[in-house]
Amino acid sequence: MSATYRLNDDVVEMTLNGTTGIDEVIQTFHKALDDSNTPEEFVLLVDVRESSSLATRPTSEIIKVAEYLGPFQDRVKRCAVLATENIHFGLSRLGAVYSETAGVMTSVFRDKEEAISWLHSEE
Repeated sequence: MSATYRLNDDVVEMTLNGTTGIDEVIQTFHKALDDSNTPEEFVLLVDVRESSSLATRPTSEIIKVAEYLGPFQDRVKRCAVLATENIHFGLSRLGAVYSETAGVMTSVFRDKEEAISWLHSEE
């Protein structure tokens, strides 16, 4: 499986490695939601730095995954995407627009510490 998650206090860190389908991303998100150790309210860090499939995803699939967060806005307080390649960064910014429209504040970062800091900020 190339989509995984781990808990770090109130941060659910999802990592996409290699080729990852959108159904796999959504299933991994649900595993994190259903994990008894996941807090009722949490922040989400999605690491796409090692994804080999994001750059080839149709825009419609990126939008679908981004909007998928909407119904969970009572649990997901913020979402940060960690992307270092320009193509991943740009596509993640596109997704961020749609997840914000769906109700989850989202931003894209190149640096993990900056992303974690933003997730815990009150801005």
